Amino acid sequence: MYVGGGCQKTIIKRLTLQNIRSHLNSTVEFNEGFNCVVGGVGAGKTSILLALHFALFGEPLYRSYEYLLREDKNIGRVMLEFEHAGRVYGLVRVLRRERGRIVQDPSELRLTENGKVLAWGRVAAVQEQLKSIIGIDKRMFEEFIWVQQEKLKEILNMAPRQRQEILDELFGFSAFKKAWETLHLYQREYDREKNLLERDPDVVELKNLKQQYEELMSDLIKLQVDVETLEVDLSEVTKKLGKAEETLKSLEALERETEKLKEEKSLLESRLSETQAYINSLKSQLENRRLEAEEYKKTLENLKRERGEILSQFSKNSLEELSQTVEGIEFKVGRLRDEVANLKVEVRKAEESILVVEAENVCPTCRREISQSFREELKNRLNKENIEKQQKISRLEAELENLEFEHKLILEAKTRIELLESKIAETEKLIQMRERDVGRLVEELNEKEKLEWELKTGLDKVSKKIFEFKVEDVENARKTREELLLKRNEILNTIKHQKRLIEEKKSYVDSIEKRIRNAEEKLKRKSLVEDVLKIIAGLRASYKEVVPLLRGMYIEGLREAVQSVMDSLTQGSGRNLYVEIDDEYTPRLIGTAGFKRDANLISGGERTWLALAYRIGLGQLIMEAKTGQNLELLILDEPTEALGTEDRSIEVLATAISNLKMVRQILTVTHSEELAKEASTRIFVVKKNEVSNIEKM
Repeated sequence: MYVGGGCQKTIIKRLTLQNIRSHLNSTVEFNEGFNCVVGGVGAGKTSILLALHFALFGEPLYRSYEYLLREDKNIGRVMLEFEHAGRVYGLVRVLRRERGRIVQDPSELRLTENGKVLAWGRVAAVQEQLKSIIGIDKRMFEEFIWVQQEKLKEILNMAPRQRQEILDELFGFSAFKKAWETLHLYQREYDREKNLLERDPDVVELKNLKQQYEELMSDLIKLQVDVETLEVDLSEVTKKLGKAEETLKSLEALERETEKLKEEKSLLESRLSETQAYINSLKSQLENRRLEAEEYKKTLENLKRERGEILSQFSKNSLEELSQTVEGIEFKVGRLRDEVANLKVEVRKAEESILVVEAENVCPTCRREISQSFREELKNRLNKENIEKQQKISRLEAELENLEFEHKLILEAKTRIELLESKIAETEKLIQMRERDVGRLVEELNEKEKLEWELKTGLDKVSKKIFEFKVEDVENARKTREELLLKRNEILNTIKHQKRLIEEKKSYVDSIEKRIRNAEEKLKRKSLVEDVLKIIAGLRASYKEVVPLLRGMYIEGLREAVQSVMDSLTQGSGRNLYVEIDDEYTPRLIGTAGFKRDANLISGGERTWLALAYRIGLGQLIMEAKTGQNLELLILDEPTEALGTEDRSIEVLATAISNLKMVRQILTVTHSEELAKEASTRIFVVKKNEVSNIEKM
């Protein structure tokens, strides 16, 4: 594989197989030069090549991926690492068993460059990016890079004609043959068309058709002049008719407007009557609202006067001051009641102490015995204090009674004032409502009086317009319009008849003109067909001459490429073999004695050499033709077929492969350890317990 300049090579570096055929987890490392994978039959060598093919192209070699995924596993992975133009690329593909079939998993698909992801997730995107890097497609890889065991000598075993067809197609010569055959089909078709054109009735009768055309054109011009004259008359009548219709339309519009005015007059009269009645109703409502407002104002004045009298009675200016007085009295009453209650408790305790002194001769406070004199003194003092407290209680209760009476009077006055305040507020609201009603009614009355004036003015205008309309003007305008319409229709019918004749003539003229045009086009086509036939004949003759010439040039290039590879293969064998290739790409070997031998008449080793040289030389030529570069990678699958160790042919082949310096990297798969001895990198594949393992020797 090779893309770009001479230093831009692609080298396979590492290939990892996980659950691929007999490999559970194997990694193969490759180098430049001759790499040989060696192992016994069924050891898992070919699995490496199949995995490499899958990694590069992602497509199955056969109808499905059954040949790749290990039978007892549901997922397999191939990881490829290769170097190109100094950059390291990584490629990961995964197979997954789903619903009884094996598919490639796009979610695991990755293409990286120096560790950076270039493409992922979409097979087409990854494949497109990969091809832009390595420069080859699947067919080029399978045909020229990977020389499979069963296909190595396939091209030698083909019949010469089959080999020529395949290589002509690869070199692009089949396109020349296809073009030559296609041109023959065109030649037959153009010959048939030329014969048809020469016998065409329009081409034969072209002169008569032109004479008929001239006569028809003369008749057509006369008819068109008549129509133009009629159209002038029609234009004048149409103008008059238009003016008459405009006059009639204006009068009819005036008539309709008058009818509408009559309806409008009736409506205006009705609305005027309703408006006047409504105005009277508004005036009545307005008077009632004003009277109600005056009554409410009188009531408000009485309420405020009564409130003032009550406040004056208690020398107060407002309900708040009265409320504060009530609160003050209530506070005093509470304080006096507490004081009376405390005094009564003290009197009761004093009486109890006197009883204790009289009965027990002990101090009522400390309970110790006291003398007779002290007992009498204490008793007198307690009686005196008790009398003073009872007098104070009587005095306080009298004061309390006066306060409670005053509290009752003021509280009743406060309640009355609160009621008056509520009535005053309600009355003020009613006054405001009536005043708003008065304002609204005044405003509405003004609007209705304005409307009354507008209705009267409109009624006067409508009545004046109705009086100005005359019915006779409409009848006269209709009569004039009908006369002009009749005259115009007569002219139109005449023009229509003339135009129908013109259309018939034109149709015939168009038909004749079309036939003349077709005849002239057919004459041009006939001339063109004759020119094309001459060109086709020249091209077919050129194709027959150029293909053998080009094939000869490619055969010489192929012979040189095959000979170069053959020289490398036979280097050190002591044999000089020359290759000759005929026009059918059939190779022959020429020994030093000069004898030519076909591929089926040479030894097995020589046949292998020739097949290998032919495939490599052909690959180099195709790579140069397709990409402009050399063949940089070669994969050989069991190249020792028909070779043995007895005649040292395997050793000679190994030496020959190692001498292929024009190919930068060769990957060989073989069961022959003799072949592997010459490899610069040897990879040994062994299989134990149905599992393949890799050993680097």
